[in-house]
Amino acid sequence: MHASSRRAAAHLSRLLVATALFLTASLLAPRPVCADEAPPRKSRVEWSALWPRFHVWEYAATGVLDVANYYLYYDTVPPPQPKWRGDNVFDDTVRGWLRAETPGGRQRAARASDLLALTRYIVPFGIDLPVTLLIHRQVGVTWQLLMMDLEAFAVGGLITNLLFWKAGRDRPDGPDCAADAGYDPECTRGGNASFPSGHAQGVATAAGLTCVHHRYLPLYGSGAADGGACVLMSLAAVATGVTRIISDRHFTSDVLVGSTVGFAAGYGLPWLLHYRSPAEGESGATGRAAVVLPFAGPKTVGLSVVGGL
Repeated sequence: MHASSRRAAAHLSRLLVATALFLTASLLAPRPVCADEAPPRKSRVEWSALWPRFHVWEYAATGVLDVANYYLYYDTVPPPQPKWRGDNVFDDTVRGWLRAETPGGRQRAARASDLLALTRYIVPFGIDLPVTLLIHRQVGVTWQLLMMDLEAFAVGGLITNLLFWKAGRDRPDGPDCAADAGYDPECTRGGNASFPSGHAQGVATAAGLTCVHHRYLPLYGSGAADGGACVLMSLAAVATGVTRIISDRHFTSDVLVGSTVGFAAGYGLPWLLHYRSPAEGESGATGRAAVVLPFAGPKTVGLSVVGGL
């Protein structure tokens, strides 16, 4: 990249990191506790009697969603011709700033994003579940965490796979690959599956799960350690999105929507269905809830609100 591009990329990276840190701090900040409300974070790892356990319908829904995800991912393909390219000033400008100029640079960024994508499994499944089971010896809590994790990944994955097929967005390198098949080693892989970013969605889901679990349960024994896990996974999500843009596999809007879907599923579902209810709902007195979900089409990207306030 040119010097001006490197400076712009550095500024953007710092902005993304600062945003991730700000959001993480906001999520982990202590809230005022009413006299009739239990503290949101427990002093030891145990399942509160005020938190609903995994519902029967959630078991069924998670199983159905996993089957649907398997079918969409392995038995369907994106449209052979792009339904939507989606060139716009925002995406094109950031692409110009961050895209690596050489095939080798793009390939290295793609490999880095693949490695970062593994963090989606390492912290929620490879660390937190063994810690809960083997150190805290909480079999029941371990089961609840596992099922919430699987549910969040099922919901986030289904939304992402449906959007791949529905949107059919050409990847940023599509025109370059069409003009020169040697533009990049990735030219023949995953065409018209740019929107949203599956890598960003997966790591953001893990970040949301890490943040919500560590906010309500002292899995690592201290606020600093549990908060650090949330910060670490949030930074991994930011880095994943940036490397997907550098590798020229996704537009910035693909990354932002994928990250929104992932974090909403990872943080929002456990909070809405388990940690929030009924303790926080009782203090609120209304019992109403609203969920913000992303929607997209060939010419439209936005958010929809389901529920009431």
